[in-house]
Amino acid sequence: MKRFKKVWVGIVGIIVISNIHPITSIFTLFLDEGHYRYSTYNGHLTFTEFMSRNFKMLKNRHKFCLDKNPDLKDKQVYRLFSKNPLAFWRWRLYFVEEKYKLPYKRWEEIKETRNKEKVQETPGCIREF
Repeated sequence: MKRFKKVWVGIVGIIVISNIHPITSIFTLFLDEGHYRYSTYNGHLTFTEFMSRNFKMLKNRHKFCLDKNPDLKDKQVYRLFSKNPLAFWRWRLYFVEEKYKLPYKRWEEIKETRNKEKVQETPGCIREF
């Protein structure tokens, strides 16, 4: 019974420590590269976070694309990554990061819409994954 408690304390300890800011960054650096992907409903804007390409850059790129194409039907950006309960180092981020508050959409849906609407390329907006 004591061994069982020690194992659970160890597991809970790892989860808590992995959700502390500097430690989370290490997990993110090694395990989440290319994980954070975004798109508009028809793929007019696509974006992948890596290295210094972060969520702030996505918002700036989205604003740029809206300025170039003010007549877009759907101006919403969708996250193409789901919340994974097994990725315990992200649990804190699910509650505090703005990127997780974006609505989720599957890339396959966006790709279908993109093909149907024959989306015009705007330099600086479309980037294939």
